[in-house]
Amino acid sequence: MPIPPTTASSAGVTYGGQAVLEGVMMRGPSCWAVAVRRPDGAIEDVARDVTSPMKRHRIWRLPVIRGVIALGESLAIGFRALAISANVAAREEDEDGEVVTEISRGQIIFSFALAIGFALMLFKVGPALLTSWLPVEDTKWFVIVEGAIRVGVFIAYIGLIGLLPDLRRVFMYHGAEHKTINALEAGSELTPNACRSSA
Repeated sequence: MPIPPTTASSAGVTYGGQAVLEGVMMRGPSCWAVAVRRPDGAIEDVARDVTSPMKRHRIWRLPVIRGVIALGESLAIGFRALAISANVAAREEDEDGEVVTEISRGQIIFSFALAIGFALMLFKVGPALLTSWLPVEDTKWFVIVEGAIRVGVFIAYIGLIGLLPDLRRVFMYHGAEHKTINALEAGSELTPNACRSSA
């Protein structure tokens, strides 16, 4: 499940980003880029243009519609960045530098579908089923109890995945992405030291 992106505004331009596996994705109005640490320690970066339908047709810029389009774009870019980072992290090369192992598009789609299904079962269906088994008759109390179970499951989930070393690394990259946004908002130079010292 992707970590929600962060946004910041600098000189009237909005930037955002999110953590990925062993890296960070950053997005501006016209392009996005992802930088991922390879198993050998080198950094691999990929940049892509943002091709938004809102730039081509005025109807997509209408209120409500543009929000749905923007959400869809953000999700699509986030999943593409995660796919790139997963491919870089899983890639294996032979002695000549030729790629031997790479994750296929079908495997990536299957893993995302599995993750979305798991999230829906854990955070949506599970709490509703659990609440339906409790002796709660009133609709208002049903909603309150279901919401409390959902919050509890979410907090427990974050606490448990935080114990996994790979996920702790993702949280660290998420923190780095936030610090970069803070440095950008403060007008600091975007260097590792400046970002590290930003509040």
